[in-house]
Amino acid sequence: MFKLSNPLLEIFDVLFIMILCFGTLLTTMLMQGSILVGGSANGIHYDFKVSTLLAVAAGLVAYLSYLIPRSDKELRAIIANMYEKQNDTPGT
Repeated sequence: MFKLSNPLLEIFDVLFIMILCFGTLLTTMLMQGSILVGGSANGIHYDFKVSTLLAVAAGLVAYLSYLIPRSDKELRAIIANMYEKQNDTPGT
């Protein structure tokens, strides 16, 4: 099984996929939906505001800033608990 050894590569990998998905969705929205709705001239109209985009980006950064350290701490606790149980089993 392939395992990334560098945490920076793992962060880059996750963020690359997230940005790629976001870019795909944003591109679709900015096309105004005319291709998506059978080529009609009216199509779907989306309004794009930079302030809203920045608010979403700030929310994502805040969420990741909370989630990553907490997840790492809990994962280390789970791994430590698993190895403690393995070391406590008789006959090993």
